[in-house]
Amino acid sequence: MIYFVNQYLMALNSGVEHAEFKRLALFKRHGVAAKIVTRDFDALLHQNSQHFGLVATDMVNLYDFFRGSEQLTPQVLKIQDLNLAPAYNVDPGANVSHVREGDHLVADVYFSPGTVGHLYYVNYFDSFTNIVQRTYYDSRGFKAADQFFAPNGELITELIYNLDGSRLFERFYTHDQEQQNYMTAIRLLNYRGQQWQFNSENELMRFFLDELNRRTPGTFIADRPLAADWPMINMQTAARKFVWLPTTHANDPQDQVFSNMNGAYVYALHDHLAKLDGVITATKQQAADLTRWLGDKPLRPITAISAAVVADTTLNAAPVPAAERTAGKIIFVGRIDQTKRLNQLIEAFSQVHQRLPHTTLEIHGYGTLIAKLQQQVTQLNLKNVITFVPYHQDLAKTYDQAQLFVYPAESDGQSLALVEALAHGVPVVSYDINYGPKEIITDGSNGYLVASGDVNALASGMTKALVNQKRWRQLSRNAYHSVKQYGEARIWPLWQQALKLK
Repeated sequence: MIYFVNQYLMALNSGVEHAEFKRLALFKRHGVAAKIVTRDFDALLHQNSQHFGLVATDMVNLYDFFRGSEQLTPQVLKIQDLNLAPAYNVDPGANVSHVREGDHLVADVYFSPGTVGHLYYVNYFDSFTNIVQRTYYDSRGFKAADQFFAPNGELITELIYNLDGSRLFERFYTHDQEQQNYMTAIRLLNYRGQQWQFNSENELMRFFLDELNRRTPGTFIADRPLAADWPMINMQTAARKFVWLPTTHANDPQDQVFSNMNGAYVYALHDHLAKLDGVITATKQQAADLTRWLGDKPLRPITAISAAVVADTTLNAAPVPAAERTAGKIIFVGRIDQTKRLNQLIEAFSQVHQRLPHTTLEIHGYGTLIAKLQQQVTQLNLKNVITFVPYHQDLAKTYDQAQLFVYPAESDGQSLALVEALAHGVPVVSYDINYGPKEIITDGSNGYLVASGDVNALASGMTKALVNQKRWRQLSRNAYHSVKQYGEARIWPLWQQALKLK
């Protein structure tokens, strides 16, 4: 069994999870058993996983493992199943219903997103309308957990339940020296005939990985460093262990050889590399830079295996001609945060739009900076031509409609969206950053690489790609051709060799 060790799987995911989805599909197509492993408690885990095409056997969560709820026949719980007191009045709503006794708010009942009245969680209030308890219901239809709060709203205790309603876990919280609330102890009750206590989620996760390995021995790949590296490295059972790098490994985006190591990787790559069987990066350039950072003679092999995998169905699909695309449509796909420098993309687009008035820009993704970027769009008087599109996972139609993909990030482990855009015949204009763009974009062939942070050069590249349709058609043809290096036939043998698969 191959285990991809992560922290969570949510409704809104990052490149870490999307890389896992692609990898899992690749392994399944080649008949190799693999699972995504998650740590965090999440009542919506299985509902979210279904949205990404996963089935119950594709993953194992820590709490499902110890509860014995990895595979269940789903049921539906609704507000009627709470058996509220007859004296209570319910003010129904689509997302939340308010429960009152006279003028006093007793509880708020929240429903699972995308469902009609399926229970998600219930907040219970005291006579001063302070939350005192929150009860979670698993999306498969059972009471999963209770949380209890202090009068100031801080979490004190959590109880996580077995399917029969008995206690499975107890989790306790207190203040640190900075008066910040943190988890101080976790108890696992009546497991293998005894009680177990852990001082941190790292300790519990390590125990979980060992138990998972005892049940079905396997190879472990840590995909999210801060949540997965320590537990995996400190496993007590014998297993092969690899660390995958989803981001750049050093602090300076422009200097990945001599700048200080990213703190997320110090434990695994600097302090305990000898305890691993190997390290996997998404690009050859990062593998080379990390090798140099480690003194040119790392204790364990560093292998480059693309996180982006283009399915054969996509490689063999008929090209989408310009006539079937939206003329002048420019897109960005990814997480919307400071590192993506989307303010520079908007600034560059304003220059492009002045010269090519038919151009539009769609920014697809989620993040905390959307409101600030929308203000910039308003100030530039571009509200009619720049659109922010909420996160969604089915992007094939988006790519097939676009004429250009732009990537202005300051650094990355590898942009999956950039490769996906090229796979749909969309030329790319990107800053020349670490890592990824240089390994697939040939300047003037399937897109343009420009100096990182040079907004004028970014605008020039965007204009050059779109101003001449004959040139665009050639860029598009080359884009389709360039992704063959990311096809399954190229990527799968690399995994076979790195993990010693048959």
